[in-house]
Amino acid sequence: MRNAPSRHLVGLLAGLAVGLTGLSAQAAPGDWVKGVTAAPTPKEPPAIALPVATEQANPAPEAWARQDASQRLVYNVSRPSLTLMPGGPAADKAAPAVILVPGGGFQFLAMDNEGYDVAKRLAPLGVRVLILKYRTTPLPGGFDGFKAALAATFQRSEGGEERARQAPYAVADAQAAVRAVRAHAREWGVDPQRVGILGFSAGAMTVLGALQANAPDARPDFAGMIYGPTQSSVVPPNAPPLFAALAADDRFFRSQDLSLIQNWRASGASVEFHLYSAGGHGFASQPHGTTSDAWFDQYALWLKAMKLTP
Repeated sequence: MRNAPSRHLVGLLAGLAVGLTGLSAQAAPGDWVKGVTAAPTPKEPPAIALPVATEQANPAPEAWARQDASQRLVYNVSRPSLTLMPGGPAADKAAPAVILVPGGGFQFLAMDNEGYDVAKRLAPLGVRVLILKYRTTPLPGGFDGFKAALAATFQRSEGGEERARQAPYAVADAQAAVRAVRAHAREWGVDPQRVGILGFSAGAMTVLGALQANAPDARPDFAGMIYGPTQSSVVPPNAPPLFAALAADDRFFRSQDLSLIQNWRASGASVEFHLYSAGGHGFASQPHGTTSDAWFDQYALWLKAMKLTP
């Protein structure tokens, strides 16, 4: 696989994926699963297909669901794609680009909470925003099969091996997305030297993998990881500026130390890290009345301070 993650990183992602048991804000696991309902396929903005070096068999069709009737989830993504979101800077501007990488435990993608809703806030900052739909774990049986998989994950903490196997596919798709943005830079009004990536939960783990790309055109120039891993000895060569945010009560990553942040600093790379006292997991676009609600404003200020946005 071109630009495949190193064996060391595959082991890291596998370990993290096993421990990651899904995505939710504050609800108890059983309650969260009960709130998931089937949803019709929405009309999405135009997207480009991303090249796939290593095929993954998935006979089940892509389908959608809703979390608590408000947040849309997509599962059985077998064909990765990249969506250029409308709005943002004028088309003749060479603007910075941010690729959004939603999470979902590698089982689904939280397209509203960590995709479209974040994109609406980013575009006015003078950023060209794109959303990555990367491949997710094949789940047969339609919506019933999807909900059964969620129940196994949330209620019985199963499925770790499947998530570990899925992580490298997500990483490969993220690297392909970075490459695609640079390839279309003139067409899309993007500065090819200011291509960033921002991931959430499993998407943040995917970002950590994408930063290990062994080809310059697939490495992001700046990166963000929101409620993602903070414990790792793996720092990519020529590590880019990193923005990271986590709530201290995050049920998936709260037991991790901050070695990734410290090692990033020790490498000489720039890092900004926010550890909020509360906020749980999944606070991207869902305010909780905690200091984690400020993450986006602080990310916007970081982009400006790094001279990435006007």
